[in-house]
Amino acid sequence: MTKKKALIIRWLITFVIVLGLLFMIWKFVLNAEKESYERPLEPVKTELAQRGDFEQSIRLTGYIQASDTVPVVSFVSGTLNELLVEEGQWVEKDTIIARVDSEPYRLQAEQAQAVYLAALATFERIESLQQSNAVTKQNYDEAKAQVDAYKAQYELANVQLEYTDIKAPVSGTVLTVQSTESSAVAQGTCVAVIADLSRLEIVLNVPETYYQTIVSNREAVRAHLTRSGDGSVAEAAVSTISPYIDPQSRTFRLTLAVEEKDMLLAPGMFVSAELIYNTMENVLLLPQKATCADGSVYMYDQETGRAVYLGNIAVAEGSEFIVVPESYNGKPFITEGQNSVLDGQKVRVV
Repeated sequence: MTKKKALIIRWLITFVIVLGLLFMIWKFVLNAEKESYERPLEPVKTELAQRGDFEQSIRLTGYIQASDTVPVVSFVSGTLNELLVEEGQWVEKDTIIARVDSEPYRLQAEQAQAVYLAALATFERIESLQQSNAVTKQNYDEAKAQVDAYKAQYELANVQLEYTDIKAPVSGTVLTVQSTESSAVAQGTCVAVIADLSRLEIVLNVPETYYQTIVSNREAVRAHLTRSGDGSVAEAAVSTISPYIDPQSRTFRLTLAVEEKDMLLAPGMFVSAELIYNTMENVLLLPQKATCADGSVYMYDQETGRAVYLGNIAVAEGSEFIVVPESYNGKPFITEGQNSVLDGQKVRVV
């Protein structure tokens, strides 16, 4: 009987322990208060679109060049005995900048003179005889033609002799000197290049899609020129618009004359040009920083506290601002944090 009681007691103890464990599980595991985690709201910054004037533009690059660039060429062949200018030197029109060896041309002129004078003397004798009918009219005409031909050769020889002095055809600055003393030059050889540096221009290759706009707004089109590295600025206005579209590049040539400038420009200098082709006045402007990578923007709904995806609503775009429709006047746009939110997501304005 004692053994039976002991067995019952052991089972009762085991039952109580199991019951206690089940109670513990129910109390502390199954019936425990569940902790909830709520994700903090995404912080964003908002701005209202502001009114202002907006300049539509495209950014292109080009090279500065002189409006009037003239090559100085030799009209005769020979040895360049003297070179009288250097690069960067200012010269007046008709200044002698180089001399070709004139001795062969001087001898040629003297020979042509002697032949011409001999023919002239012969003609004068025939002319006096012709007045007394001592010679035929044919002899007279032949002598007259001969003296005229020798006279032309003599005058040509003198012109060639004058051409041995190579002169500046215009006033300007010597950009480059392309020959050296004692070198041989042929007829047509470029000795130097002269340009008027007070009249500079830039030629831009503009995409054909802008052709109609630029032609229509020619008087209003202008450009801000900047030099890489120092940010110096110059202003330029339209000089000429090419009527031809290059079929290969699909661009047209736009030449702008440099006007006001606060930097030193030189032909051949590479510059960046912000070509302004239209101005929109009193429009709603939103900073470019408010746009996502795809150009879309988010608006903040003040009533619901949520972000509202609008897509790309830009009427026009620039490097610093975009123009938004008038219907968004007074409505806040998300300008910081827009890349981290989704449409309809609750956000926190900071």
